[in-house]
Amino acid sequence: MIAYKMRIIDLVNGKLKNDAAGAVLSTPFGESKEARILGTIIDSYRNNENTYGALTIDDGTSTTRLKAWSEKVQLLDKFKVGDIVDIIGRIGEFQDEFYLVPDIIIPVEPNYWLFRELELSKRIKDLKERGLSFDYEQKIDAYEPPAPQAPPKEEEEITEEVEISEIEDSLRETAIEDLMEEVSEETIATEIAQGKGDMDFYEDLDEEKIKESVYDLLKTDPKISKVEISNVLSIDELDVELALKDLIDENRIKSKEDGFELIG
Repeated sequence: MIAYKMRIIDLVNGKLKNDAAGAVLSTPFGESKEARILGTIIDSYRNNENTYGALTIDDGTSTTRLKAWSEKVQLLDKFKVGDIVDIIGRIGEFQDEFYLVPDIIIPVEPNYWLFRELELSKRIKDLKERGLSFDYEQKIDAYEPPAPQAPPKEEEEITEEVEISEIEDSLRETAIEDLMEEVSEETIATEIAQGKGDMDFYEDLDEEKIKESVYDLLKTDPKISKVEISNVLSIDELDVELALKDLIDENRIKSKEDGFELIG
């Protein structure tokens, strides 16, 4: 199932249902078990045993948390408050709070955030023209944690007081739309493309085509690195990670220390 790119306000205003395979989030972008968001880390938390961790993410529309348990807490340790990150994670809910259990997190530059805003604006405009609504009844400005609870078991929430940092205040004072008015699409595309060869950032990328392109490339060189795949195909590293994850889940490849092995 596709991990749709969305704003955090779309995530927190989505409708969650459970099926045999787990939670599925319904938004105007579609139904998915995973979501892809981009934002700034404004708060970080670990329990004393380091068996649970959380990062609070703000994208200027709302906030959400990334939660990790056990050995997955190490995934959060690579990042700090102030980092801008692109995330793919599984959707969960506890006490009316939607959160993500991250599968992939990568740091990105500020200009990539502007590109994502433009990309989503284009997508939202297209969906509105098809009759879908983004007028939410309740627009959540920030996550307010519930009263502290007893220490959780695995896969339960631990609550903590979240202090709103100066970073979040800055994001509220300067709306992304104001930033976008100062930078043209052509300028942003040029700046980002300097680091990504000939990538056309304004062409909608078909995730199935990306996956097959990655697979075809692995057939020619199973030891090719993720960075090399990104450069050869002119796609961002998170799209490469997602394609590889799908190929592994489909049992078409398996990861090795020196690259990948094709199965079958």
